[in-house]
Amino acid sequence: MSTNRGEATRAKLIEATAQVVRNVGYTHASTRAIARAARVAEGTIYRHFPDKTAMFLAAVIEQNQPIIEWVSRLPARAGRDTVGSNLADCLLRLSGLRDQMLPLELALLTDPELAGQRRQLASGPPDARPVGPPEYIADYLAAEQRLGRVRSDVAPSEMAIVILATLFGLSVPPFEGGAGVDRDLLATAVGLLLTGIEPNPRVA
Repeated sequence: MSTNRGEATRAKLIEATAQVVRNVGYTHASTRAIARAARVAEGTIYRHFPDKTAMFLAAVIEQNQPIIEWVSRLPARAGRDTVGSNLADCLLRLSGLRDQMLPLELALLTDPELAGQRRQLASGPPDARPVGPPEYIADYLAAEQRLGRVRSDVAPSEMAIVILATLFGLSVPPFEGGAGVDRDLLATAVGLLLTGIEPNPRVA
């Protein structure tokens, strides 16, 4: 299979994945239905993706390239502005993905098959793992750690998960007018993550 043909087939699978998910949701989106929508054999899927979870993640990322590209440049902002403002800007942009990412995250948590596939992806070789917002945010935090602007005793990957979980948590309640997550609320949430809620220690 030539590279161009392979890329075309992959693009068809991405488009078909988005279509099937819109119709039936992530949990009920089978590889058979996706292959049928893409007009390819079901086995073709596994020439491009290791499993269904990887295909779901790729579909969300590739359909939102402008946002993902901005987030991919976040590590280069280390040392500029403040950590809080950089993270708030990042989360505000990512809030535009909440209608797609939140249902996917919930499916990955509640569907045993998808949850198992996610664990396999996470434990696989680094070059086989999908790269997206969690990895970019972790890279940014690691860069800020090296500059001494973020605590050195917390793993960047764990911080990234907490930060994204905060975004998803703020996205669950209905917001007036459907405008999405409020920027000021995001800034407040990021501030709490950075400073904690314990009172400042008393100066002896």
